[in-house]
Amino acid sequence: MESAKDLTDAERKLMIVLFHMINAGKPLSLPVISLRTGRSEEEIRKMVDDLCARGWLLLEEGRLKIRRSVIG
Repeated sequence: MESAKDLTDAERKLMIVLFHMINAGKPLSLPVISLRTGRSEEEIRKMVDDLCARGWLLLEEGRLKIRRSVIG
């Protein structure tokens, strides 16, 4: 099973941004995530798709959920 150490720095940063936004109840939007991560919207889309395929994120009912935490 893949650990957080196997994620790239950009993937870890994206996961942490998503974690904090979801826990704060803030709506996820590409422009805001792009601003916070310093990555383009296209890069974020690709990373999210890849993280979903690898079991880190789950897209359920149109909402992203974190399946595995990189924190802790």
